[in-house]
Amino acid sequence: MYKGYSCIDSDSHVLEPADLWEKYLDPEFRDAAPRSHVGYWGEPYAYQIDCTVSALSMPTFLAGRPAPMPGLKDVYGDHQDLGFSPEVYERVLDRTGIDYMVVYPTIGLFATSVEDLSAATAAAYRRAYNRWLHDFVSAGDGRLIGAASIDLRDPEEAAREARRCVVEYGFRAVTVTPNPVTQYPWFHEFHDPLWAELQELDVPLAIHAGAGTPTDVGRLHFGDWAAGRGVGAFSMGNMLQCMALIGGGVLERFPRLRVAHLEVGCGWVPYILDRMQSGIQGSNRASSRYLPMEGLRQPPVDYFRRQCFAACDPDDPHLAWVIAEVGDGCIVTATDFGHPEGRGYANALDEILAIDSISDETRRRIMWDNAARLYGIERAD
Repeated sequence: MYKGYSCIDSDSHVLEPADLWEKYLDPEFRDAAPRSHVGYWGEPYAYQIDCTVSALSMPTFLAGRPAPMPGLKDVYGDHQDLGFSPEVYERVLDRTGIDYMVVYPTIGLFATSVEDLSAATAAAYRRAYNRWLHDFVSAGDGRLIGAASIDLRDPEEAAREARRCVVEYGFRAVTVTPNPVTQYPWFHEFHDPLWAELQELDVPLAIHAGAGTPTDVGRLHFGDWAAGRGVGAFSMGNMLQCMALIGGGVLERFPRLRVAHLEVGCGWVPYILDRMQSGIQGSNRASSRYLPMEGLRQPPVDYFRRQCFAACDPDDPHLAWVIAEVGDGCIVTATDFGHPEGRGYANALDEILAIDSISDETRRRIMWDNAARLYGIERAD
């Protein structure tokens, strides 16, 4: 608790060790194991990441060059020296006053994004990551919450892995990237076994992009231009899959399936929901903005309010407008700790408390109530 407020960090990141695959990957897949490393080092001090799968290297910043940013050594140097261990995360929680931190992958955002990867191999990579993550969060005191990572090439296997991670490991979300890995759009019945399982398990589908994979929308349009890749992958990737899930009828068919859109801010939400409603047929009162969307019984905004969440930045400038348009029951907040963009994590709660355009009741919903509902977390003492 911080200054009288409880807070759940809805999206932070682990930095996986290079020996994860050697220790956790099923033996029959180790000859095809990824080669990966991620961390902060060098002079100038920089974020460095690489993931090589099936001979394809996926550097994510500056066409494979390290990514220096202001203040990284001051913010992350001590954490890197300790290998971003579970103890580091507990220390961060103690210092910031954040009650719980839900942790998402780094290398895991890229490991199964290669198009020619078989479903069996991709599933094995995901199982290895989830085994490692279970050991990682289990080494802490319960304040780190795991999100199972799955691959969509085989939805029935993904559903089994989701159930294993929720039942055996206690994970409270299941995460995918928005990047396509099959020919089937997310609203196709091909994926229904997974959506049905997540609904039954009562855990959210958490959408988190990774920029620089072969199929992300940013790379398809911008190639090695890092800034364009990142903005495209996160913003457009989430909007496209929001359209698939709502406009494509997934949330109509699975009314208890929760969805989290992570690391993409919240300003896009009113726009894409309005575009779904108005479509391509005009926007006056005689046309589609005021008519039901084909195949849906409710306006798109109602599905979002009922089942979706967007993670805002701690200083998100669009917050008050989004709340006015969509409401304050579907916004959570996150620090992105572990990644360069999260280097301001230590001041995140103060930034939220400094926003004077929202009420105190709304602030408490964003910091705790909504995330607790999203992840199924009991109130902190």
